[in-house]
Amino acid sequence: MPRVNGGWREFLGERPIGVLATVGADGTPHAVPVELIVRDGRAYVWCRSDSVKARNAARAGRAALTAYKGAAGVLVRGPVRLIRDGETGYAEIAGSFLEKYHRDEMYGNDLVIEIAPERVSEWT
Repeated sequence: MPRVNGGWREFLGERPIGVLATVGADGTPHAVPVELIVRDGRAYVWCRSDSVKARNAARAGRAALTAYKGAAGVLVRGPVRLIRDGETGYAEIAGSFLEKYHRDEMYGNDLVIEIAPERVSEWT
């Protein structure tokens, strides 16, 4: 399979929006558009702790994140770690979201979902 230019970290990090997929308690897939960043080889999604995606990620312990541009795309799958507001690393990661998306408002986001890539698929 061809690799995206610059590798998955750069490609995914450049995308403004990706799609996070989790699995509901009843086994139903749940996929939603999300803002994302990539740092230190891991993908991050910033959200509210009371969101469906946060509850699903916490329960299942796994998630997938995908993004594309034209015919090129990346899919990252792996275990998740939840980082709550006030925990080590949260403020720095939240600051990266504010910087990337050029805003000061947090919109109630108080949780970061970290995805540790276990399996990465790239296509062009």
